[in-house]
Amino acid sequence: MTQQFPQYPPPYQQPAGHLAPPAPPQNGFGTAGFVLGLVGLLFSFIPLVGVIAWPLVILGLIFAGVGLARARAGRATNKGLAIAGLACSALGLLVCILYASAFASAVSSSTTDADAPGTTLATGSGDAQATAGLGQEVRDGSFAFTVTKVEPGVKTLGDGFLKSTAQGHYVLVHLTVTNIGKDAQMFSGGNQKLLDAQGREFDADTGAAVMNLPDSQSFLNNINPGNSVNGTVVFDMPTDVAPAAIELHDSAFSGGATVALTG
Repeated sequence: MTQQFPQYPPPYQQPAGHLAPPAPPQNGFGTAGFVLGLVGLLFSFIPLVGVIAWPLVILGLIFAGVGLARARAGRATNKGLAIAGLACSALGLLVCILYASAFASAVSSSTTDADAPGTTLATGSGDAQATAGLGQEVRDGSFAFTVTKVEPGVKTLGDGFLKSTAQGHYVLVHLTVTNIGKDAQMFSGGNQKLLDAQGREFDADTGAAVMNLPDSQSFLNNINPGNSVNGTVVFDMPTDVAPAAIELHDSAFSGGATVALTG
């Protein structure tokens, strides 16, 4: 008697020419480059704190560059994000370089001021008592300042994606800045201080000015000797607080000149 064995289907054979499934896209570098570049760009606009932006934007350039190379080689699918990361990182690095240049200029100006005292007509001590008012010139270091107009009560600046909304209300201080020194000097709105009647100091909102007032002329503006610019410095104050004075500086290390904004 012949023994019968069970019949099994033949083993599956992969059809000829069948390709293995593609490897998953490696999007990590491009995404990391974009995040680092964007965060670094935002930090770069903040005076002093902006030093954190240096490593962020440099790493952003590296990661975004690698991500773009992977996308071009077909190993990643986020080419657009990598390009955006490169753009943010490059812009942030440019802002960092400008701030470093302004810092070096401020140190140089501070040294010059120490060697040549008596170059200011009015100086401030940080309180709201001032000897000059609107339309009157004051001097600090290499700059002569004239405050021409003050606009309080502004709720928003700009529109669309870049629109800025005040925490309280924006105060726009319009002024003319003239370089009365012998060398070019960097004017920065971030060096200026707004004072209320209690002597409290308010920093300038440089980001709101840069993003929404392209003609503000108050962001790292290099002014040559004898030249003047008409600028606008933006401050954000509580809604129930009015500006009493502004302390104007030619650099972060200067003594400052105070102008009364009331009376």
